[in-house]
Amino acid sequence: MAGAGLYLLFAGLWLYAPQAYSRLLLVTGAAPLEAHPFGDFAAILQAGACWREGVNVYAPSVCMHGGVYNYSPFLLRAAYLPIGLQDQMPGGIILGVLFLAALAWLPPAQSRAELLTRICATCSETVIFALERANFDVVIFLLVMLSVMLLLTNRWAALAGYVVLLFAAAMKFYPAALLALVLRERRRQIFIVSAAIFVCAVGYMLAFSRGTAAAISILPGGMSFRGVFGALNLPFGLVLVHFLPVFTLHPNLAQYLSVVDRPYALAYKTLATGILAFAAIIAAGMAAPRYTQTFKNLGQKQSLLLLAGAITITFCFFIAQNITYRAIFMLLTLPGLWEMANQSGDFARHRILLLICAILFLLWVDFFGDLVGVSAIFLLKPSQQAYPEFAFWLFAQCVWWWVVVQFCAIICCFFRDSAVRV
Repeated sequence: MAGAGLYLLFAGLWLYAPQAYSRLLLVTGAAPLEAHPFGDFAAILQAGACWREGVNVYAPSVCMHGGVYNYSPFLLRAAYLPIGLQDQMPGGIILGVLFLAALAWLPPAQSRAELLTRICATCSETVIFALERANFDVVIFLLVMLSVMLLLTNRWAALAGYVVLLFAAAMKFYPAALLALVLRERRRQIFIVSAAIFVCAVGYMLAFSRGTAAAISILPGGMSFRGVFGALNLPFGLVLVHFLPVFTLHPNLAQYLSVVDRPYALAYKTLATGILAFAAIIAAGMAAPRYTQTFKNLGQKQSLLLLAGAITITFCFFIAQNITYRAIFMLLTLPGLWEMANQSGDFARHRILLLICAILFLLWVDFFGDLVGVSAIFLLKPSQQAYPEFAFWLFAQCVWWWVVVQFCAIICCFFRDSAVRV
């Protein structure tokens, strides 16, 4: 209800007070880049129309307004459907309504504190950003929710759930990590689903390998300081800060390229990211026993939602640099984490509550970052304004790593239980 109310507020402002709409988006940290909402959805519709006309959408073109398409070639086949740019507004609205309806299917909050946390997460800048753009990650979120519903039904419906995950993976790649959930099944079911996954993967690569390679080669990245998350953010950001000619978190293109073109910058970034990832895996293995018993006691719905969110965020964190709207998958983890906190002793409970607070912070991280930046402008000299922004960015990166380590620990509990059971 809170999410629906906020959605209606934004809709009303866009219709009757466009300037207030833009200012509110700026305040939340989800500034619009287009004259109309649902710009990411429109970009996919435009790519489909161009591809239908024979345009190479993986290279800049007039048809693509100088941009490129970096999603799966499988998704382009949706261009055969009777949809086009005229469907930008209704399509974006439908996605928003379905997203809010999907959140209503989550287990209900069991306390006022949990309810307040869930409301703050639902109304966060990350969710606003995803829905304002109608980004395709919202579609993947809905498909993941559908697959979880099917996995919870019965053995035969579970097979359909894995088909939904395969369909999602064919469109956006990263949901393939969620096929690890097959380990919760019986041995015979694991064999059947694994064989089907292998056959589908081979068929997909035979049909779409060229387009997939082109899409992966042009995946977007960012400056590491705002609007993105991923394992390489911390080492790459430190490289930029160290080698930039001036100390700033807002370098221009020439300053950025002067660092990227340095001979050892890329090697340092890659090596540092690998070391940090290795250390995170070790830390997760050490932390896993703290979650083992409470994870076992979780309800089936809560545990599956928790795993779906944790696996998605962890995989995306380590595999690439992600725009912040992908963090909407952390909403799936909150019901399970709250139930774990309610079942734990004092020390473990405080640790899980800290994890919940950290997730909420990350869902609002750009809002707090903007607040720090504006405060620095008013309180400090121009030569000193970058320092509090850098300190906040460094703190946020540490929070990201800590949250991912905890997610990895919970995933380790799942793998350990699955290995014992199988």
